[in-house]
Amino acid sequence: FWLGLMVIFFFAVELRWFPTGGDEGFRSLILPALSLGLLEMAAIMRLTRSGMIDVMGSDFITTARAKGLRERTVIMRHALRHALLPVVTILGLGLGRLIAGAVIIEVVFAWPGIGRLIIDSIVQSDYPMVQTAIIVLAASIALANALVDVSYRLIDPRIRAGAI
Repeated sequence: FWLGLMVIFFFAVELRWFPTGGDEGFRSLILPALSLGLLEMAAIMRLTRSGMIDVMGSDFITTARAKGLRERTVIMRHALRHALLPVVTILGLGLGRLIAGAVIIEVVFAWPGIGRLIIDSIVQSDYPMVQTAIIVLAASIALANALVDVSYRLIDPRIRAGAI
């Protein structure tokens, strides 16, 4: 909530680079996306960095370098692949936080969305609509977690399909 207000104040009010709210096309999406993803992005970058530091000291990285592979190939094909497993897990778990944050971002930036729908339905005592919206959100999170499980197999072939 606070970050959204600060982003509006700095980029929309002080610098006048972006609109403060409303629907003015792509420019109206930048500040809400920045507010929603900034904290999550910082956590993902930190986790990726620590994973890469751990992996870069591994024997298979030394072997890949000894084979004469380019540093870019070593990092992208070997190291990053192993460092991404915890990152993918955090991405799946972070979806719930992003959806919860979207409800607040919709209010701060005056965007109509599922969060606004839920709040308006609660105020109007439209409980079937609240239940439907919550089920849609829960199904979205369940689908994202299933995709995370499937992506484990794509990222690390050592993980067998039966273990997921």
